[in-house]
This record gives sequence, structure tokens and C-alpha cells, in this order.
Amino acid sequence: MPEHYLRHPAEIPILLSTAQESQPLNFCYPLNREFSPAGLSCLSEAYISPGSTIEISTPLSHPSLSATGHVIWCQQEQPGFLLGIGFDDPDQAFSVRMIEQVCQIESYRLKQHRRGRQLSSEQAAVEWIRLHAADFAAIGELQ
Repeated sequence: MPEHYLRHPAEIPILLSTAQESQPLNFCYPLNREFSPAGLSCLSEAYISPGSTIEISTPLSHPSLSATGHVIWCQQEQPGFLLGIGFDDPDQAFSVRMIEQVCQIESYRLKQHRRGRQLSSEQAAVEWIRLHAADFAAIGELQ
């Protein structure tokens, strides 16, 4: 796994679903230290077998963004399970990066709100892109 990680904002959930489940399994809260350009590690309420195909999406984007990967490992971690998810297809890796960018922008908007600044999603996107897009893009080139 690459040693540089893109930090997913912990306050922004993502959804997981498998081919066996027609509905999302649960909200999955990624760990700040475990997203890389090639993979994602997150906490899940449910055990998901290694090798399972898994879809990741976010309720934040319209139209919905999603990416399909596979579970590399699943370890018990209180209060649930720690998953390692890989993306072999470059298009899927790109999709999960777009999901991450949407989540990063929403996290930025929420942080500004806590500081007393009211920003629309569009305003937050413009500011976040100006401030952070270059660093975000550089992380994707570390593979």
C-alpha cells in the first residue's frame, strides 16, 4: 500500500453495498489515515468477505457518484469491522477520487459553518478547489 494517503473527512459518511445485498449495508466511516490512490480503509458495521465486490457511494452528490472495488481484507475492530478495499480498474479508482473530492468539499463547507461562515455547496467548491485542488491532484500521482 502506498505510504502517502488522502485523508477522508471522518464526519462525512459513505455507503457500502455488495452484489449480495440490494440495499446499502450501512454507512461506512473512513479512517483518516487509510485512503490511498489505490485503496480505501474504513469501518463497517458488517463483516464482508475478502474477495467480495463492493460498491461505494456518497449521499452527497446529485447525480450520485459510485465506484466498484473489492474487499482485500476484513478485520474485527470495535465496534465493527475494518475493511481494506482495492480498485484495480483505473476508471473506478478515478470515480472513488471524485467521491472523495465531493466529501472533502462538504467537509470544508461544514468547517466554515462552524466558524460562522455560511457557504453554499457551490461557494465551498470554488474555495476548496482554489485552496486544495493542487495538493489533492498531486496525491493521485503517487502511485
